[in-house]
Amino acid sequence: MLSVTRILDATWKNHYKNRFFEELPDVIALDDVARFWPTLSNEIQRDIAIDNTRIQNIEVIDLPKDPVSVRPLVRFSLRDRILYEALVFGLARQVDRQIFSSVYSYRWKKYAFAFRKPIDMWLDMQQSASRYLWKNPRHFAARTDVTAFYESIHIETLSDDLEAATGELEWVAKLTTYLDSFQSFHSAWGIPQGSDASGILANLYLLPVDELLRRRGIKSLRYSDDIYLFGSDFWNLRDAILQINEIFRSRRLSMATQKTKIMSGTDAIGYFRDVEKDAIQYGIDRKSAERSDLVRKYFDSALESDAPSVRDLRFALNRLKWLKDDYAFDWVLANLSNYPHMSKELFAYMAKFADVRGAGIRARIAKLMGSGEISPYPYLQFQVLRLALKHGFNDAQVVDAAWRILEDKNRGSLPREFAVRYIARSGSLSSGMLMKHRFENEQENSMRRALMVGMYESGYYPKRIFKQISTQKDALGLTAAYLDTAPTIPVI
Repeated sequence: MLSVTRILDATWKNHYKNRFFEELPDVIALDDVARFWPTLSNEIQRDIAIDNTRIQNIEVIDLPKDPVSVRPLVRFSLRDRILYEALVFGLARQVDRQIFSSVYSYRWKKYAFAFRKPIDMWLDMQQSASRYLWKNPRHFAARTDVTAFYESIHIETLSDDLEAATGELEWVAKLTTYLDSFQSFHSAWGIPQGSDASGILANLYLLPVDELLRRRGIKSLRYSDDIYLFGSDFWNLRDAILQINEIFRSRRLSMATQKTKIMSGTDAIGYFRDVEKDAIQYGIDRKSAERSDLVRKYFDSALESDAPSVRDLRFALNRLKWLKDDYAFDWVLANLSNYPHMSKELFAYMAKFADVRGAGIRARIAKLMGSGEISPYPYLQFQVLRLALKHGFNDAQVVDAAWRILEDKNRGSLPREFAVRYIARSGSLSSGMLMKHRFENEQENSMRRALMVGMYESGYYPKRIFKQISTQKDALGLTAAYLDTAPTIPVI
């Protein structure tokens, strides 16, 4: 295994490189850590050396899955996030050696200390399935997965697996301490969702399933807990699914019965390869003169259904965005609150036209924030504030709504942190003075950090307080030292 210093440095490099693509991004794009990384690295190395690898704090953020239900993602402190990834990445190469080639998710590059591109791996799996079915059109395809997979992983079993796979007993013990402390939070169990590091552990946890299928000679593909089986005998596949279920139960997992099915060859080909989508993508790749028409027609056809497919809408919007085609712009503006589970795609699409359609966007987000119609969705409020910050949309209604978000401690830290930055950059010196009052009465460190940044950006910079904080050997001390360099803080 690499030295702790090299593991931490490589973990930080990957984390910093991907900071703009996080679902739960850092409010200042980790700019303070980037300037003082050795300080934080030394603290984490010291913690690892003395086996102080327990989590300090977490926050569970609910991301909408549809207009009603949510999926939980864990948001760590900076120290906890980097510590977790370093502990897992230190074992990644040895774990990946044990994983079969039929597994496409979270595969580790041997020498680059990074994952292979997940989109490329996903497409490779789809293409592998399509090739097999085209060669064997009379074969069946089965699929199954796990209900609440990450949340159901049993830590003691996982620790046994890691010890056997790596032989790094001391390092595994440090990771187990971390994961055990994760269980101690009332809102968390299993392994953390939201970090790619968990994907490595998940791959190993389902290795017995891969071995079963290998021994039975069944063609299989897997992406995390999405498992696909192929064969000429319906009953043989059914028997394999029953055996997989036995392994699941032995590992305290539950099969997602509503997603488990066996498809005929024709249905399976349609499942893995959508010809219409291939035609659209081909048009884009070849810069066909008709490519926009193809995507527009696909978008319109998706909306003709009484219950439009989220997958199809995402596909169409992403391609319209790449083509810089504002065909769906009015629909997106009108439906921002109707599709909270698509907020990432909707706001990315709008942002593409912020320079030319800014007035319409500004008016719509002001109405959204002022009316309170997105109050049930903190993640959607975060998306509004992030867009407004990024494109300099200064609006009194949004400022007032941002203050309400900041003052509501039940909102969660993500929208509140971005509310602070929006207020600071749209407000005045008096805003910074009021933020100082909030800072003195705030217990959550991530919010205290955001409020420090807010005071600085609003022009209220009490050096006495900041100098005192800068002596602390923690994340707040690092941020105070960063602000003392008079930085221009990035907007993510």
